[in-house]
Amino acid sequence: MRKILFLTLLSVAILLLTGCENKTTETEHSEKSMGKIVIDDAYVLLHHKEMMKMYRDYNEQMLKDFDIDFRVVTTMSKEDINTFANKAFAELQAESRSQSGKALLLVVNPLQDKVRLEVSMALEPVYTDAYISYVERKGMVPYLRDSKISDGVYMMTELARDRAYEASLGKEFMPPMESKSIGGGAKTKAHIGSVDVDAKKGVSVQAKSSEQPKAVLQRYISEVLQKHNKNPDLDIYTDATKAFFRKWTVTEVNQDHEVHNLAPCTSKMTALYDSSDSHAVLAVKPYDKHRQCSPYFFKKEQGKWKLDIASMAQVLRFNHNMQFHFDISKRLEGEAIYYAFAFDGYGFDGNGYPRKYRKEDPEWKKYRWKYTCNGYYHPGDKKEDMHCWIKYALPGGPANVRLGLGGGDKIYGFGEEGNRKMKVTIGELIDYLNSVPSGEVATVVLEHYYLNGKETHDFDAILNPNVEVRYETRQGIAP
Repeated sequence: MRKILFLTLLSVAILLLTGCENKTTETEHSEKSMGKIVIDDAYVLLHHKEMMKMYRDYNEQMLKDFDIDFRVVTTMSKEDINTFANKAFAELQAESRSQSGKALLLVVNPLQDKVRLEVSMALEPVYTDAYISYVERKGMVPYLRDSKISDGVYMMTELARDRAYEASLGKEFMPPMESKSIGGGAKTKAHIGSVDVDAKKGVSVQAKSSEQPKAVLQRYISEVLQKHNKNPDLDIYTDATKAFFRKWTVTEVNQDHEVHNLAPCTSKMTALYDSSDSHAVLAVKPYDKHRQCSPYFFKKEQGKWKLDIASMAQVLRFNHNMQFHFDISKRLEGEAIYYAFAFDGYGFDGNGYPRKYRKEDPEWKKYRWKYTCNGYYHPGDKKEDMHCWIKYALPGGPANVRLGLGGGDKIYGFGEEGNRKMKVTIGELIDYLNSVPSGEVATVVLEHYYLNGKETHDFDAILNPNVEVRYETRQGIAP
C-alpha cells in the first residue's frame, strides 16, 4: 500500500497568492507541461522561477544519484484528490524515468484545500510513516503557516533528497523522531496564514565581550540549534540578522540539518579577521577541497562578536550535495564587501564556486590590486584621455575578489557620491586605487557586459551586437 500524506489547505490564501490574469485553461497548461517534473495547473509554483529552478536541480540529482522520480502536480480539479492522485501516480509510473519503480508524487489541490504525497512501494522502507509524520509537522507546515507555498514544496524536496542520501549510507533518518507510526498515512491542518504564536519563541542568549567567533558559533549550536530556539532577537545576532529572522521561517528541520552539516566542520574551522578587527569569517580551507563546510560570517557590534547570518543568506547558496557557493550577483553588495577579504587567493567560476589558482607569478607581487589595463576612448577624447579597459584581473587577486573586476570591464569613474570623478584616465584610476588606505572602501564605476542575461568577461562576446551594457558601482575593501 502506498503511503499517503494529506494536509488541509486554506484555498483563499492560495488563491490570493496565485492571482488570475492571463491564464490558459487547465488542459492547455497540462499539454504544455506533459513530461515536466512540475505541472502547475493551479498556478501556485511556477511564478517563483528561481525556486522552481532549484527544485528541478534537486529532482534531476535525485534521479541521477538514487533513481528516484519525484514530481509535483498542482490542480484545481473537482475530482476527489485520492482518485486524482491515484490516476496521476499511475500515469507517472507508466512514463516514469526511474528504472527501479522508485517514485514520489506530491499533489496540491487549492480547490479542495488538500495536499497529498504518495510513495511507491519500492520506497516504503525509506519513506516510512514516521518520516512522513515528521516532515508534515516539522518541515512543511511552518512554511504553510507563513503562506510560503513554494518554500514548503521546496522543503519537501530537500527532505526527500536528504532522506534518500541517509538511506544510501545505511543510516537511520537524522535527526531522531518522537512520532509513532500512524499506519497508512497522516492527516492534519496546515493553518496557512495562521501564524503560530510560539514559532519565534526561545530563551535569551547573550553575547559576551570575551568570546571569539568560534566560541560564539559553539553557543549558537548548543543554545540555539540543538534546543530549537527560534527567538529572532538573540544578542549573539547582528542587528541585520535579527531583522532577517523576524521575517524568515525557521523550522526544527532547518535547525537539525544545520547541526548535522556543521558536525564534521567545526573542529577544522579557522578564524580569519579583517585588518580593522571588525569582521571575521570562520572557514575551513582550502575552500575548493571543503565545499561542504560553509563559512560563517561575524561582525563586531557593541564590542562583541555576533553572527551575521543576514549577509550569509544574501551571498551563500548550496547545491544538492550541500556544497556552498556564492551568488555572484550579490557577493559584493552591502555588508558583504567586508567579508571578501577571507577569499583572497580564490577565483570564482561561473557558478560562484571558489577555486584555488596556481601559485602567484612573482611578477604580480608588485601590483597591489593585481590587474592590468588596455586602453579605450570615449567619442571626442584626446590621446591623453585613454581610459582603463581591464585586460586581466588576476583570479584570486584583490581586484577580482574584492571589487569583482574581470577582463572586459571598462572603468568609467571612481569615488563616493559627492567626490566622484567620471571619465577617468588609466593613470587617474591607478593613482586612486593606490591611494585608498588598507581596510578602507574603494569605489569604482564601470561598464559591465551581459549576454543572454549572464555577465561576460569574454572580449569576443563583448563585441556581440546583442550584448547589454550596464553601468554598475562596485565597492571593495582595499588590501
